[in-house]
Amino acid sequence: MLTVNLQAKQFRISLKLRSTKEDFDKAISSARALNTETKFLRTEINEYVTKAETILERLINPSQESFSRLFKSNTDLLTSTKTSITPFFQMKILELHKEERFSQKVNSKLALSSLLKYKAVIYFEEIDVKFLKGYTEFMVNSGKTITTANFYLRALRTVFADVVKSGIVAEKYFPFRGYIMSSRVRSKSVLYPEQLKALLNYPTVGKRETRAKAYFFFCYLTNGCNFRDVAMLKWKNVQGNMIIFVRHKTRHTTQSEKEIKVYMHDLSKEIIKKWGNVSTKPDEYIFPVCKKGMTEEQMNKAIIRYKRISNKFLAPIGKKLGFEVHLCLNLARHSFATKMKIDGVAVTAISDALGHTTTTTTEHYMKSLPDEYIKEMSSNLLKFAPADKLLVI
Repeated sequence: MLTVNLQAKQFRISLKLRSTKEDFDKAISSARALNTETKFLRTEINEYVTKAETILERLINPSQESFSRLFKSNTDLLTSTKTSITPFFQMKILELHKEERFSQKVNSKLALSSLLKYKAVIYFEEIDVKFLKGYTEFMVNSGKTITTANFYLRALRTVFADVVKSGIVAEKYFPFRGYIMSSRVRSKSVLYPEQLKALLNYPTVGKRETRAKAYFFFCYLTNGCNFRDVAMLKWKNVQGNMIIFVRHKTRHTTQSEKEIKVYMHDLSKEIIKKWGNVSTKPDEYIFPVCKKGMTEEQMNKAIIRYKRISNKFLAPIGKKLGFEVHLCLNLARHSFATKMKIDGVAVTAISDALGHTTTTTTEHYMKSLPDEYIKEMSSNLLKFAPADKLLVI
């Protein structure tokens, strides 16, 4: 163990050493006559001490957390005054795994891999606005969307903010303050009312195809609920004719958990009756995707598997119905938002129904109105009640 004194407080940090107590005592003593193994042990101990001293010199606002993070990382402070992003991304990935936030863990791994394809070695101190723009251009030229680039940059921003907060990197190097990510974001693909009607009336064949269609409409009727949230619904979330839940995605990101309330449509009740679990105990899941006693990782795999199977059977239906968009469960959420927009529901109300914290996010879920609706809106502009004779201008 290495004892560290910091701001009148003392804490210990473990070291990776293999030694007997006798050899260790000799290695830390002032004895000169040492055998080869003990000399090597002394060198290892001195390297740890030197690294600890260097970290304390480098840290702007040292704390036990920031010291421990940097000490356990593979950053070579002796040969560089810059801080590599890689060990801190790796620590973030490990942290997300411990918190059982497996989707975010995968996203962080993908972000790190993508960033290192742009530049093999990246230091926090070298990341500036030029770097961020260059990475975005690299992604677009590689056939990726700006949305994906922004997605990975947000992961970088999170890790960067952590090291700044910990005092590992000076705040002056943080490049995201005032930086606006490209807003060339496409509206999400959706199904318009006529397409939703065609899908609803489509005669499915077989259990899996029928179940896939049922899951799609349950998501759609539950305020465009994400399939992950549908899969994790329990009977205790059902209160009378209402389903009340908190989005799984936002449980670690919002200060106060935002409840989403959904009135159960008759079709939703039919879907639960046909495809739901028999047991209606409060702690039982409504649908048989997740099972009681599963770990978060096991549930994550089960949800991904059910979603993949459902999408596999939905895609051919979309092609048979002549949809230009790829039919999948995700369209349920986007289609719900667009249907509300077409029906004239205020964006703030749609945002609340989706569980968003800002209407900006909601706007990305709502596709532009189709031409026939724009035409109808235009033709109705001079239709008043009662009908008056129009003044010819």
